[in-house]
Amino acid sequence: MKPQDGVLIKFLERTKQGEFAEIERSSLDYVRIKEETIVVEEEDNYYYGIS
Repeated sequence: MKPQDGVLIKFLERTKQGEFAEIERSSLDYVRIKEETIVVEEEDNYYYGIS
């Protein structure tokens, strides 16, 4: 387990206990994470990236 895994687990536990508000779907248009899928026909692998 990596050190940052503990932070994620703690966040998930606190979220389950209701310490954070739910995310409204209407606000998802304004998030800073963008995802992009590029299909490469010659490759057997699938790549997923977040920038």
